[in-house]
Amino acid sequence: MTSPEVFTVTGSIAIAGTASCLLTLVVLHVLPTGLSPLTNPVSQYGITSYRLGYRVQTIAMGIAAIAAAIGISKLSIRGGPLVVVLLVIFGAARLAISWFPMDVPGAARTEPGRRHGVLALAAFGGATLAALRLGTDLSGSNVWVQARWPIAGLGIAMLVSLLSMGATRRSESMRHYFGLVERAFYAGTIGFLFVVAIELVRTR
Repeated sequence: MTSPEVFTVTGSIAIAGTASCLLTLVVLHVLPTGLSPLTNPVSQYGITSYRLGYRVQTIAMGIAAIAAAIGISKLSIRGGPLVVVLLVIFGAARLAISWFPMDVPGAARTEPGRRHGVLALAAFGGATLAALRLGTDLSGSNVWVQARWPIAGLGIAMLVSLLSMGATRRSESMRHYFGLVERAFYAGTIGFLFVVAIELVRTR
């Protein structure tokens, strides 16, 4: 494929993957799962009878991230290879994470639960650093001029949400709001993937 075709294909795949992830998350929040968006982490859907929905959204997000990485690898921007590596880490972690479910809250730690935690850190960290680095790299190039500020802003929002997730985990008084903060991170990540995907489709 020529570069324009690669951008169109990878961008389209990333749009479809991100849209599927978003739609599945919406459905999971509408279904009678018994989980609270305010308190419970998104990963907890993966240890309910609705675990298939959780798997679909993780795989969809992973595919979107890998497609975005392939598309960005064809751009001529400083620091592009690092963004690609970070997106691959993010995507691979999302593709794998549903096979390593989180531990049941209050239960003893298990090996799958530990691996789930590592994969979650890899995914959240990879996505955040990819957005921050891409926003920085675009500011010094003539590529995706209209998208540089949205990407940079979403990267900052993701970083703030990620740090807030850590803070709510450590605070007894704030722990009740972990689910809400994590969903803010998801919103930023989905927004970032949508912006990248749309820009890939528009690239010629």
